[in-house]
Amino acid sequence: MQERIRKLHHNRIFALVFWLVVVFAAIVTLPNVKTIIQYDGQPQLANTSQPVKATQLKNTWGRNLNGTYTVNAVFNNPDGALTNKQLASVNKTVSELQKRSSYYGVQKITTMTNTPTSKPQLFSKDKSTEIVQLEVSHNQGTVRQMASQLKSQISTVGLNTYVTSPEIISDAANEHISSFTLVVILMTLLIALIAMGILFASIIAPIITFLAILISYITTLSLATNLAYHWNFAYSEYTPIFLLLGISLFTLLTSFWFFRELRNLTDDGADNQAATTKVVNDLGYRILISTLSLTIAFGSLMLFDFSTIRAYGLLGIGFAITGIASVTLVPVFTGMLGNSLFWPKKTRPRLKDHKLWFHLTKFGLWQPWIAVAVVLYLIVPVTFANRTHLNYNSAQDIPNNQAVQGARVLSAHFGQGKATPVTLYLSTNQRLDNQNQLYQLDNLTKKLRAQPGVAAVTSVTQPGGQPITQYYISNQLSTINENITGVVGQLGTVRNDLQSDSTNLKQKSLKAEVKRLDKLTSQTNTLMSDSSTLQTSLQTALSRSTAAGTTSTSKRITRYINQLNAVNSTLNTAVNDLTTLSNSVNTANTDASAAHSNLSNYAESIKAVSDSLKTSKKQVASMQKSMNQIYLYLSGLQTSEAAKSLYLSPTQIASGDFQQSLANYTDAKVQSTYLTITLKDAPNAKNTTKTLQQLKQVTQSQLRGTVLKNATLTFSGQPVVTSTIQTQYQHDLPRVLLLVFGITLLLLILFSRSILQASYWFLTFLASAFAGYQLTQVLMGWLTGNSEFNWQVPLLTFIPLTVLAVVELTQLALSYRLNDGPLLDWLLPGIHEVGQTMRHSLFIIIAGVLGLLAAESQTLTAVTLITIFTAIIFNLVLPLMAASFGKLSVVIPAQKPMQFRRKKRRPRKSRSKTKAKATPKASDSDKTEK
Repeated sequence: MQERIRKLHHNRIFALVFWLVVVFAAIVTLPNVKTIIQYDGQPQLANTSQPVKATQLKNTWGRNLNGTYTVNAVFNNPDGALTNKQLASVNKTVSELQKRSSYYGVQKITTMTNTPTSKPQLFSKDKSTEIVQLEVSHNQGTVRQMASQLKSQISTVGLNTYVTSPEIISDAANEHISSFTLVVILMTLLIALIAMGILFASIIAPIITFLAILISYITTLSLATNLAYHWNFAYSEYTPIFLLLGISLFTLLTSFWFFRELRNLTDDGADNQAATTKVVNDLGYRILISTLSLTIAFGSLMLFDFSTIRAYGLLGIGFAITGIASVTLVPVFTGMLGNSLFWPKKTRPRLKDHKLWFHLTKFGLWQPWIAVAVVLYLIVPVTFANRTHLNYNSAQDIPNNQAVQGARVLSAHFGQGKATPVTLYLSTNQRLDNQNQLYQLDNLTKKLRAQPGVAAVTSVTQPGGQPITQYYISNQLSTINENITGVVGQLGTVRNDLQSDSTNLKQKSLKAEVKRLDKLTSQTNTLMSDSSTLQTSLQTALSRSTAAGTTSTSKRITRYINQLNAVNSTLNTAVNDLTTLSNSVNTANTDASAAHSNLSNYAESIKAVSDSLKTSKKQVASMQKSMNQIYLYLSGLQTSEAAKSLYLSPTQIASGDFQQSLANYTDAKVQSTYLTITLKDAPNAKNTTKTLQQLKQVTQSQLRGTVLKNATLTFSGQPVVTSTIQTQYQHDLPRVLLLVFGITLLLLILFSRSILQASYWFLTFLASAFAGYQLTQVLMGWLTGNSEFNWQVPLLTFIPLTVLAVVELTQLALSYRLNDGPLLDWLLPGIHEVGQTMRHSLFIIIAGVLGLLAAESQTLTAVTLITIFTAIIFNLVLPLMAASFGKLSVVIPAQKPMQFRRKKRRPRKSRSKTKAKATPKASDSDKTEK
């Protein structure tokens, strides 16, 4: 039994069983990768970020809108303006949707019919596009299912219809990435098989490599996906791709090293297991330091807060698993197969001595300064010629998606930022349905609209994006001034009437009448005639004063009316007395004393009326003058800036239109509201972050010192998400590069035991990477017309380039370290020896990234081109720079200062001896440097 166990251990069967168990468990526990990409693929923002706070606020919004998100149903007539028939068809479609709203999870529908004040924001200026806003519940189902169902429901004959929102577009981007992920995986594995088959002219060796890649990949992918599914660990939509990219490249390189050494041993007659053991022992250190470098470098990314960068930290685990599999799994098959691994070509291929690196190294040693100058002349202009800007738009690569097309229609007919507005939530402990708070909200709306980069702003006081005229003082003053003009005119009429009445009531004439009444018999007829005329005049004054008293509600006019009422009463008394007197005159021709008494009373009454009319005339004149002054003041106020302010009376606030606006823009407690800000540019524009920062500063400044100074402000929307990602990414990317490359350089220094040489090599790699990046930008701009890279391109490119640097520079570092001679003696043969395998590494790196082209994605195409350009440039420049800097690092310190040479002049023979002795010292110093 013990012998059998020893034999199984000798044949590495236990290692095979271990990996079979691991891969079986990984396959069984692997969650649905497409589902993980859909729900966890997008960057996870911190709980303290503005978009997350806004989402939490929206989830408790109330008014039956909690836990909803906004979806735009777009109806577009590609041939021009919507006809009345088409508008009726849209209304019919919306009515049908309203009937089935509960089925689709639609909590609210906003149209320009049921919300006329929002018409400018829902109907394009060219009248070709109408928007119907839907509030859809998150609990209804997946975004993808909801969009598909609503798209079929809103289909209208003769119109192009779309269902779009930032959530739908983000989901479509994830769907697009998941759709080509499997294609990229299969193509990458296929190219890996072909590459190994070409290198070894074998069928079995590629299969073993394929199994090693597959087992390492499935194990790492299952671990990463389970961490995201069960423990909410960071996950990127490109996680399956970048894990495969790193694992396949590293496995291809380590397998190549392994198979090449194994073939040399087995062709010399070594036993399969013995040869495998020797290869493991010989390559174990090299694989170990490469694995250690990559594991530490990428594992350190887990320390970052940004979820996408933290997701790349899973590569550290992937490289560790791959390194272990390279020294435990691959030897299982090599030990069993031996030389049969290279079937059908059994004879060892004859390796040619490639002279490229030899000649490049020789030129660098011959003219180091010229070599350095040539490299700098070729690389530096390319490296620093252009500065590309990254694109943070996830919809850039999505082809023929209805949500993306709908967003483009909105951008074309409403403006670039219409499909992705910014929402500003404002929360306070005060109710927002009174004049003071609404006044400040309206001022904030107007202030934000005036900012550069802002196309429109809607709020509770301006739901259509434009001020409502009847809510402003200027419009209200216009009505008041019209009323005052009428009142002043009426006062002038009354004043003229009083003047006429006062003139007609002359006391002297009445006294003369009294005297003439003494002659009753001869003057009775004349008295009756005068009395009738006077009665008619008084009745006319009475009717005019009554008409004038009912035309105004002013306080002064009210006092005037009271005075006129007193006058009217007096006039009525006078008329009654006059009537009585006239009647008495008819019946009292024989009673002169009675008639005289009555006429005396009449005269006294007429005197009182005349005095009262004079007093009323003065009061009306004073009132007319005051009203003129008020009119002039209000006319000036109407044209001033103060008249442009909002003033909502309690009656206007209680009106149906404004109550509907409150219901649309505030929560149930009327203590939170939001403003929708439409930007002029798309969210991936270069100045979006600057615009958002300006909006935040303006909002805080506008509310400072007002009743809303303590309000909580929260910004959300796709531009805010994009800006948050951009800010975090631009803050963390330099730190990522510094950390990973710093760790790689540190380990390279430790392995080579040389600070200067390792630094020279690594700087050469960095310059090559920058040059490859800029060349790809130029080529992509020429091919596609778009030179902007997706923001994930640097991170994805980071993987193959780091593998390239670690593998090639580690090999160079080990060769340098194992050399016991002087540096100058090692440079030409050492670099030439390393160059014999560099072409194979270059071939493997290029072949390993070609599978990314199967995705037909600009992002992955850019990664492929950057990797290829960098690998080619690096393999051409490295021997030149390594030789040149290596020689200069020895020659320059060995040179003596010119002043020292001039002071100590020696005979030619002594100088030659001194010079002859100088060379060994340089070698000794070189050993010390090493």
